[in-house]
Amino acid sequence: MTPSTVRRLTLLAAVTAAAGPLSTSHAILDKTRFVAHLGAAYYAFHHWVLTPYRAGRFASGAAGRTATFAKGGLALLFAAHEVNVAEKVAHNSHDPLLQKLDGELVKLKGSFTAIGNRAKAGQLSDADIQTLDDATTRIGSDSAAGGQPIKDVAAPIPGL
Repeated sequence: MTPSTVRRLTLLAAVTAAAGPLSTSHAILDKTRFVAHLGAAYYAFHHWVLTPYRAGRFASGAAGRTATFAKGGLALLFAAHEVNVAEKVAHNSHDPLLQKLDGELVKLKGSFTAIGNRAKAGQLSDADIQTLDDATTRIGSDSAAGGQPIKDVAAPIPGL
């Protein structure tokens, strides 16, 4: 073998050896991004929709109902966006946990869209809120069981 061939093979071996840890690091980065985006979505949903709803602030005749609906709708849009980003991370990841959660996130995206449309029309129901709460709880439990607990992450939402 010529010295240049040896250098090329050495370089190829070094790159191949480095590629293994990079893919593991990439999977860890995927999980971090996934948890951060879902945490922001959970915060927006819990803080601006679920808590006011349980306090009766969406009820007909409640003080500040219109503002609460506007804030809740904006929070749902933000949460839907964050769930969409988390779903893309999960879909493109090679991590088995994220691939498992991808299907649940697709369902959650659909729920956010449908419920967001009803919220825009001012028709938010107990069943709508319970559907989102159940879905977020289920995904959070599955993620925590896989070693990646999702916690609310306070994220600034423009306009709120």
